[in-house]
Amino acid sequence: MRTLFAGWTTVLILCVAQGCGDGGEKLLPLQGRLLKGGEKFEGGPDELIQITFVPILPDGKPPRDHYYANVNDATGTFVAAGKTGKGMPAGKYRVALELMRKRKDRYKGKYDQVNSPYIFDIDQNTKEIVIDVDKPPVGSPPIL
Repeated sequence: MRTLFAGWTTVLILCVAQGCGDGGEKLLPLQGRLLKGGEKFEGGPDELIQITFVPILPDGKPPRDHYYANVNDATGTFVAAGKTGKGMPAGKYRVALELMRKRKDRYKGKYDQVNSPYIFDIDQNTKEIVIDVDKPPVGSPPIL
């Protein structure tokens, strides 16, 4: 019984020291603002904006994880806090935008997890990202 207890204690100590559950990666809290024409984004009545951070992996494989943002519709701000509330791993992300009304995306998938032109490199120096839906990256059509 002592050996079993000692074994589990060792596993627990290693997990805490190495960050079990997050792959040992440093997690970065990320804040952002969603704008329309330089002003805070305001959806219409009964509309809900959904923002998803989709990792772009160097090997081109589909990601296993997605990170959803908590959006404050009143201020147009959002926080992508990751699965644990402590942040997301550093990396390259495609930011998907969906403007939901009656369970349908008003953008019709144009800015979804595959098609969105909003791509950001997130690292320890990234304090805030700003997305203006009237000013998409060069070569991308404006959003509604």
